[in-house]
Amino acid sequence: MKNRTVISLFMLVLITLACSQLPFGLPASQAPGGTPQPAPIIQLPGGTPPSEPVSISEGLASLNSYRSIISITTSGPDPRNSTTLVFETRRSKDQDAQVTHITSKSIENGQPSEGDNDSEIYRIGNDQCSGSGEDWSYEKMAPNEAEMKDMILSNFSFTPATDNPVFVAVEMVNGISTNHFSFKVKGLGVKSGANVTMNQGDYWLAVDGQYIVKYSLVVETVVDPNTNIMHMETIFEVQDINQPVTIAFPQVCLDAASSTQNN
Repeated sequence: MKNRTVISLFMLVLITLACSQLPFGLPASQAPGGTPQPAPIIQLPGGTPPSEPVSISEGLASLNSYRSIISITTSGPDPRNSTTLVFETRRSKDQDAQVTHITSKSIENGQPSEGDNDSEIYRIGNDQCSGSGEDWSYEKMAPNEAEMKDMILSNFSFTPATDNPVFVAVEMVNGISTNHFSFKVKGLGVKSGANVTMNQGDYWLAVDGQYIVKYSLVVETVVDPNTNIMHMETIFEVQDINQPVTIAFPQVCLDAASSTQNN
């Protein structure tokens, strides 16, 4: 399970960076409080729309509010072992607030792990609260401290794999007009010599903004079907785009804040 733990922590860092607050402008067709409107389809020569997405962080920062869901499931080499991480984030630019719910589930030798637990991270203005169960911490940052942290995060962004995409169709996804592309990860199995049994990717780009509304990738390589199967499923989706949302600290955070002030 050590390799999967490393992968999970790495993905956590990427997702944290992707969901950071970045100073990008808001498209006119997605003004605060408004309903996103489809934009004219821009097509390249030959009738194919542009397939290059903006980075995850830039895309999310262009929205006034949203709910994003990222799910990563990895298993192998022993097919009886797997880990699933789910990050669900709600964000409101008007409130300068977001909350991320993190769920982790592991299977060891075909049995659920006893160490799994959910956690949440709240950030409202310069205040942050995080924890799970009865263990919560509250941090009140100075404005320049919060600014510095956001600046550091804004230096990092990433775009998921979209190798040699093929245009599929114009489709409505989560109320947004999108261009659907399919792709396969190139070079998979070449270095390891493993057999590639699954390699299917799809993503849906907003016609207005080129941000990813939905992304799906399933890959699997096999050396021995009984003892060495590496499998990964990644899903990213943005929902409730520019819809009203209210984010507030729960009572456990208020209690943690009160405890911090009294110490």
